[in-house]
Amino acid sequence: MKLKRRLLLCCLSLLLLSVCLPRPESRALEADPTVRVGLYYGSDALPAANLQNVSGMGSGYRLGYFDWPSGQFVSLMEIDTVEITVVKDKLIYINGKNYTDVAPASYTAAIGPYHLQTNRQFSSWQEALNFCQSLPMEAFPAYVNGAYTARIGQYSSAAEAQSAQAAVSAAAGSTSVCGYSQSCYTVTATGSNDILFELDSGGHCLGIQPRGDKTQTWFKGYKYYGGFEYNRVNGNDVTVINVVKMDDYLKGVVPYEMSASWPVEALKAQALCAKSYCVQNKNKHRSQGFDLCNSTDCQVYRGTNSATANSDGAVEAVSGQYVVYNGQIAQTFYHASSGGATEDVENIWDDYVPYLRGVEDTYLTNKISWSAKLTNESVAAILRGKGYSVSSVTDVYVSGLTRSGNVRELTIAQSNGKPLVFSGEKARTILNNSAYDVSFLSHRYTISGSGGSPSGGSSSGGSVYINDKQTDLSGLQAIGKNGVSPLASGNLSAVTGKGTVSLTPSSSAGASSSVNTTGSGVYAVSGSGSGHHVGLSQWGANGMAKAGFDYQQIIKFYFTGVQVGPAA
Repeated sequence: MKLKRRLLLCCLSLLLLSVCLPRPESRALEADPTVRVGLYYGSDALPAANLQNVSGMGSGYRLGYFDWPSGQFVSLMEIDTVEITVVKDKLIYINGKNYTDVAPASYTAAIGPYHLQTNRQFSSWQEALNFCQSLPMEAFPAYVNGAYTARIGQYSSAAEAQSAQAAVSAAAGSTSVCGYSQSCYTVTATGSNDILFELDSGGHCLGIQPRGDKTQTWFKGYKYYGGFEYNRVNGNDVTVINVVKMDDYLKGVVPYEMSASWPVEALKAQALCAKSYCVQNKNKHRSQGFDLCNSTDCQVYRGTNSATANSDGAVEAVSGQYVVYNGQIAQTFYHASSGGATEDVENIWDDYVPYLRGVEDTYLTNKISWSAKLTNESVAAILRGKGYSVSSVTDVYVSGLTRSGNVRELTIAQSNGKPLVFSGEKARTILNNSAYDVSFLSHRYTISGSGGSPSGGSSSGGSVYINDKQTDLSGLQAIGKNGVSPLASGNLSAVTGKGTVSLTPSSSAGASSSVNTTGSGVYAVSGSGSGHHVGLSQWGANGMAKAGFDYQQIIKFYFTGVQVGPAA
């Protein structure tokens, strides 16, 4: 019966664990999957986006769309033009290679959003192009609602198009006015209003693939592998997305997340972390039409500008491999420097994950020391700015540490006697504010100084940490050969929320602590490390690689119980 009961409890425990843990990506994954990376989106979406094929003259592009979820590119037209611009279907003003939808004081050209569309349909883009070239006026191929047609002219208003309709119809056949469509994408030659093609098909976003083998494309000062997708979310400005294979994506991540000059084994470990992180977070920006963004909110991605043979070689060396735990792709967080020790994930975020355990960062080559200054007034202002109701701050102190020595809990004491306590991620981020030049880079810090108030927490309450708990010093006693007795003399120090302080025992029963402070309400924060402290420490990986460890050993050091291998 006891054995059956133990088996039942074990099964229940496993069931609860499977419910609580996030469901990782299955290992049934192709070696080099496609990734969609948002480059400009949301408030940064563009009225127009320029592209330039790096390969040079004659390389050009294929224009069409990506058929999701397969990601297969469907080509609708091919052009030789090397520099092109995609604009939304609205009146756009051009000044050199700059585009705006707000009328400037002066401009060199404008792209009109209204056209006349022939009622004829064509079997191919080439047939539509031949028809356009036969006309005595400006015309261009278009793919509209699943069929090729021709559009003629460009006008700033529907009335202007209607005025030209009779003359155009006489040359091109029956036409109708079209334009100002929320689902329309216009492709032009950069720096001009020469329209090359339009896609106006509500079910598809415009896709562009550069012609040539492993071609790179310039966009906003960076070079990228792969193709591009343009999405007018809600019919507004153009969201620009790089559609790229995983290995090529990693070649644009690794040299921006870790110096390309670092030892190749560290770079391999970084590539594996970035790859497994990508797989686990591919749905992060699904609502915006792509997988991951290009910022630190996901992973920094800037294309191939900073890539070297060293960083590219590291990516290629681990191609098809992933970090796996119990047969599933692991969630491989990473950060710059732990400052001395990484952290158990549940001490930073909410969920327990068995392979995200804190370790002493033995080979760390850069602890990244940092500091900040706080005052009672600045802390109150920062918290109010973040929506907290604050009376007046009387003390700021660390009120809990993890087993790794990182800050688990930060307390803000108030004059109303109701402290604000921040734990986990907020213990690092809650007081960050650029206006007050306050930036807590990590969870590894101490605070020294005084609130200058009788209700001022650790600076006046006489507290120390015993087993990570804040403990009042009143009644402090010593254990000696004659048993337990009140502490009557001696010079002792204790690690408190303010750092190391002297303890001055009293002659009465018990003892109290006295922290010699001026009561100025000014605090000095001293810290080491940078980032959330979960998973791989990049400067630690650097040290391990220099010490002769390979990338698999580095990965297994920072991620407890994982394996490195292909996705089945």
